Amino acid sequence: MTQTGKTTGNAATGQTILVVEDDPLVARALALRLAAMGYAIAGPVASASAAVALAASERPDLVLMDIVLAGDVDGIEAARGILEAQRVPLLYLTAYSDEERFARARITAPYAYLIKPYNDRELQLAIELALQRHQRDRLLQLEAERQERRIDELATTLSALVEGSTDCIFAKDADGRYVLCNHAFEQLLGRSREEILGRRDDALFAAEVAARFRADDQRVAAADATETIEEEFGGVDGSRTFLTTKGCLKIAGELRGVFAIARDISARKDAELRLRRLSGFYNALAQTNHAIMHAESADELLARACQIVVDHGGVSGAWIGLLDAAGWLCVAAEHGMAKTYLGGLRISIDGQQEEGHGPVGTAMRAGSIAVCNDYLADPRTRPWQERARAAGISASAALPVRRGGEVVGAFCLYAGQVGFFDQALIELLGELASDISFALDNFDADSRRQRAEADLRSARDRLHELSARLIGVQEAERRRLARDLHDDIGQNLTMIKIVLHGLARWGAGGDAEAVREAGEIADRTLQRVRALSVALRPPQLDDLGLVPALRAHLDSTCRHAGIKATLVADECPAHLPEEIGIACFRIAQEALNNVVRHAGATAVALELRLADGALRLSLRDDGHGFDVPAALTSATRGQSLGLLSMQERAELVGGQLTVSSGAAGSEVRASLPLAEATS
Repeated sequence: MTQTGKTTGNAATGQTILVVEDDPLVARALALRLAAMGYAIAGPVASASAAVALAASERPDLVLMDIVLAGDVDGIEAARGILEAQRVPLLYLTAYSDEERFARARITAPYAYLIKPYNDRELQLAIELALQRHQRDRLLQLEAERQERRIDELATTLSALVEGSTDCIFAKDADGRYVLCNHAFEQLLGRSREEILGRRDDALFAAEVAARFRADDQRVAAADATETIEEEFGGVDGSRTFLTTKGCLKIAGELRGVFAIARDISARKDAELRLRRLSGFYNALAQTNHAIMHAESADELLARACQIVVDHGGVSGAWIGLLDAAGWLCVAAEHGMAKTYLGGLRISIDGQQEEGHGPVGTAMRAGSIAVCNDYLADPRTRPWQERARAAGISASAALPVRRGGEVVGAFCLYAGQVGFFDQALIELLGELASDISFALDNFDADSRRQRAEADLRSARDRLHELSARLIGVQEAERRRLARDLHDDIGQNLTMIKIVLHGLARWGAGGDAEAVREAGEIADRTLQRVRALSVALRPPQLDDLGLVPALRAHLDSTCRHAGIKATLVADECPAHLPEEIGIACFRIAQEALNNVVRHAGATAVALELRLADGALRLSLRDDGHGFDVPAALTSATRGQSLGLLSMQERAELVGGQLTVSSGAAGSEVRASLPLAEATS
């Protein structure tokens, strides 16, 4: 029986088999056998063209194809036509086993051959295996297609990330030839990708730079590691600094070269350099002010100012010139590379002369700072450019120096970098010039200065004496107030509380409630009075001594602040002078308060030692630290009352106070001599 469409087979399979057989009897028998096995039958058909057409319309799950068919086209060609349109498992039926026919049939990749005659078991087993294999191959194909799509998506995403990155990304093969680079790398080199790929570093960079890159690549490849280095090389925009991460480029576990990701940190480095430079000049300004306070003569001050700006300000040379009677600048002080620049130097304040056209002459005539940030390219500096080139000068700043309000010279600074003097630095230099001019005015009025210093010393002595008396009176008043609060007011409040409790027991109604509230108010007031008494004058300091007082204050303060506290103390002598004990306690109290308020510390260690006839106090914390020179500078200006208070208390008993700070924390140390206090 010939079937021209699908027949309903066994519901357990639901699979359709296309039968292609030109022998009607064999085809009918085969269809009946397949139907008995539970399969739906498409066909049977006897020709190649009919097989291809029916396969296209019915989309069978398997094709049973007789290799030898009537007509010009055999079963192998029919199978090719079917497989070109759809993927379907193919079983060949043949009574022939010649090698040539099998060779042609293998091109169509059949799942099995059934050699006639065959039994039902062989037929069913071959069909089931073919269907299972086809199902597995189909799943594998779908997974492979999914993986290919995923790989394409990842490749597209990676390409977008690489191309969109502002970092330079590139890779080289084992021979050092570029095999990948992104747009940022093209921009850096000012070359197209076609000009970069396939070339080595020596074709793109200077010889020494290329050699360094090659050495880095070889080191990374040999170590089979990834490293991050800071390197500098030039692009189309000049020299740039990069933070480069290099690693081994491996494919399937095989080393194929190196890759690199380079981030341009030039702006960050410039900002860091400006910050360091500015910080250095702040320090130089503070050091200069210190020198102004301690210099004994104008010559000493000018020499010290030149040294300070070179040592702390980051400039390569500095000198100060004062005008002579003819208007020419004469060197009064110098330091650094200025020594190689000053030999035979002639600079005038007269704008009619060539030697007066430069930044120094301009600064003196205008009475304002003159900056030249590209010294070797500025036409104003032409008379001095050769000596500047020999001395390594690239930028300069000239500050007018005044006496009595009149310009009498210039403070000249030199740097080896173009663009060294920015606006923030110029403002600081203005302060520096003003401070030096102020100092020179003071030296010019030497007799007035000496009298002022004598008056100042006398006033300082009186101030110290007054401060000592004030602190003594303050401590005495603290003691009296603490005692009065504790003894008189505290006792009175206690009696009030007792009376109120008694009234509460005998009272009734609203009056009893009012008495109870009054008792609670008295109780809170009593607690507050006791706290004020302890804050004014810890009773342990008078009753038990310095060490118990320090321990009680340390434990109380750190417990409330959530800070771990450690105390190590030697036994203090019973006859410890009162002023030493008070000074030591107040210094520790102020230092601990500063830690709680500002340090962000988690632990504090307090040590009290007796050594070399002195009481030595140390308080350390693990906080974030602070700039000690800046804080001391602020203290000298009266902006840090805590430091001033601790210094004053230490000095009043003949002691010393030192403060140090860093990334690991801060430490306050006080040395208070016992012998001097005793005498």
